[in-house]
Amino acid sequence: MTSRHPAPVLHRRAFVSLCGAGVVLPSALGAQSARPSAPDVVIVGAGAAGIAAAHVLRDAGLSHVHLEASGRVGGRAFTESTTFGIPYDHGAHWVQNETANPYFNRARTGDYRFYEAPETYGIYTDDRPATEAEVARMWDAWDEVTGAMAQAGRAGRDVSPASVAPSDDPWHKTAWFGIGPWEMGKDMEDFSCLDWWNSADSTDWYCAEGYGRLVADHARGLPVELRTPATRILWGGNGVEVETPNGTIRARAVIVTVSTGVLARGGIAFDPPLPPEKEEAFDGISMGDYNHIALRFSEDVFGLGEDGYLLHRVPDGREGFGALTNASGTGLAYCDVGGSFARELEKAGQAAALDFVRTRLRDMIGADADRHLVGAAVTAWSSDPHYRGAYASARPGAILLREVLRAPVADRVFFAGEACHPSLWATVGGADLSGRETARAVIAQLAG
Repeated sequence: MTSRHPAPVLHRRAFVSLCGAGVVLPSALGAQSARPSAPDVVIVGAGAAGIAAAHVLRDAGLSHVHLEASGRVGGRAFTESTTFGIPYDHGAHWVQNETANPYFNRARTGDYRFYEAPETYGIYTDDRPATEAEVARMWDAWDEVTGAMAQAGRAGRDVSPASVAPSDDPWHKTAWFGIGPWEMGKDMEDFSCLDWWNSADSTDWYCAEGYGRLVADHARGLPVELRTPATRILWGGNGVEVETPNGTIRARAVIVTVSTGVLARGGIAFDPPLPPEKEEAFDGISMGDYNHIALRFSEDVFGLGEDGYLLHRVPDGREGFGALTNASGTGLAYCDVGGSFARELEKAGQAAALDFVRTRLRDMIGADADRHLVGAAVTAWSSDPHYRGAYASARPGAILLREVLRAPVADRVFFAGEACHPSLWATVGGADLSGRETARAVIAQLAG
């Protein structure tokens, strides 16, 4: 930075996991095979869960038809290089849970630049770098908030963080932003301490080529029917019938991997209607709102080196952003908003989102915020009809609905995805593991 002194730089444990809000680039799939006339299984959705399920079914010798409503594979994992000329993750970026996430080993053993995330942070107030005392107070406030949440989670209390966490200090509210909108994609009133407590902790890693690239590569060779939405699933008789614009597919079972946001909005009709508790689960394990406001700079204007974090004081705990700066040394900054504020900005449009972040950055780092800017883009996951949000977590009082969500209906309608995993929800790895587990359950059921 040339116009302001850099903020104090600190090295500390990663304070936000920034779980997968999705990444993946339009994949070069293998040649499409002829659709089986009477497949064993239909898979609905070609995100990480659907891809994993397809691999398991194929390896077991079961025939299947794989449907995807959009024009690409990967779901909320999507990387492309057209926008900035470098890999840009529209969704998931942080590769987590190395002991459990199958994509961790795929990245580590593949031909990728894969490395552990640094832990360097720049902390600002509204218009200047925070002092050392302010930084120390922020971390103390952060620990006070997470401590209250952890106490509730350990006690099995399925309540909102807002009902237990301290909020009398502006740095408390900054922690509210970091833990709620920035990590969970929800305000602190809108998710469960118990669900948060039960989630797996992790160290973050990065794939310079993009998380979406990892998912797209894993889908290579799988026959997927793109731009073919499942519009209606009939399950009242023997087996299932899946209606699409390209005809009806009759099968012995179906695996539905679309998001709870799509399901809650009636994106797929079920005939007969699903049990009321299943519909309740779609609403209770609800999607958060999370978007990247991505800015590419011609140099490291933040002075944090490769993959540094930037955070500013957020007195209301809501209207702020956190940034991953100079991602993989490319000059790309993921300036991320979440929760109700992300939803409001998305409705206001891309220009409003860009104006918000650029105005804040001018206050923090001065003229470099404009002088070295060479490109910008904004995601809009909540308004996308294929996803209706970023990733799922339990509303307060709804954690038991996660088990209801993943339970099959009539032993022929199965559900999989990140929202179904008990501890790796909101992650690409959790979606993969859920897809695998569900496919194995289908195999066992069809074997009789």
